[in-house]
Amino acid sequence: MKINAVLEKIMSSPNVVSQKPIFEKYDKNVQGNTVWERGKVAASVTVPFRDFPELSEKSSRTGLAVATGGNPSLARISARSAALNALMEATIKVSCVGGEPLAATDCLNFGNPEKSDQMGEFVEGIEGLRTACEVLDIPIVSGNVSLYNESSGRSIPPSALVTVFARVPDPKQVPMSFFPASEQTLFWVGPRSKNLGGSEFLRTCQKEDTRIPQLDFLEGKKWMKLLRQAAQKGILSAACPILRGGLLTAVATACIENHIGAEIKIPEEMQKDIPAFLFSESPGVILATSDPDHVSQLFGAQAFFLGKTISNFQLRIKNEDQEILSEDLTLYAEKWENTLREIF
Repeated sequence: MKINAVLEKIMSSPNVVSQKPIFEKYDKNVQGNTVWERGKVAASVTVPFRDFPELSEKSSRTGLAVATGGNPSLARISARSAALNALMEATIKVSCVGGEPLAATDCLNFGNPEKSDQMGEFVEGIEGLRTACEVLDIPIVSGNVSLYNESSGRSIPPSALVTVFARVPDPKQVPMSFFPASEQTLFWVGPRSKNLGGSEFLRTCQKEDTRIPQLDFLEGKKWMKLLRQAAQKGILSAACPILRGGLLTAVATACIENHIGAEIKIPEEMQKDIPAFLFSESPGVILATSDPDHVSQLFGAQAFFLGKTISNFQLRIKNEDQEILSEDLTLYAEKWENTLREIF
């Protein structure tokens, strides 16, 4: 299947499409303290301390970022990996807005614990979450567990949802989750895995593979710290998490808000694994900046050049000197923006 056909199907998948039709239907500006709404940035940011006169002006401007992670597609393969990825995803999202993680809460959904296999999934999920929390130094402060979730003797995927709360020193510096302008330099951080298990790419191609991207939390902790520093310094114009659909989907959706295009280049080391580079859901972040030298200096070997934004509303991919994709993004944007609107 060609890249453009795969991308079109992924961009219309309910697991990937814009969630605006859902979160536009509730009051997301409670008490008027929301600074950055969900959909504008990777994690919503509020300033909950503005009504405390005993605090200094600087302290009262401290922001609180909130983000949730979870992927049931991974849960069908491994309860442990699903829990690990849930915390990683939420932590990446708050790091994109410069948030220093403070604590997490979980929502664990499992089957019948009286059945040994389903009890085993529950144990694996708990162990995975504990491991991730210990490495990332994020305590679980609350949560809930829903058990006996099965129908006709079949359990739901052993799903873990994790929400991370983080302190944002200066909410004014928060980078967007979409590209603001053309002629921005694009980088990516985070490893690109050759494993495609649990991905939208394989679901689209109607194939299965249990080999999922392996997470290195120690390395992730390093580049997420740099990501927070970059966001707090104001040198990023956009920070877009690589989640469902992989790197190419993250780039395409980041183009839509302002009808900005992008031109990306396949790195030499991934030229034999182009589908994996473009569609693996190994967690990472796409960065856009008008100050590439500063970003390169800060991240060093942790950030990799990806390409640039362009004025035309197109997505282009180059492999060496060959252009392997050149597509107008209008059709993809319509599918991404309107699929859930046809449901809700």
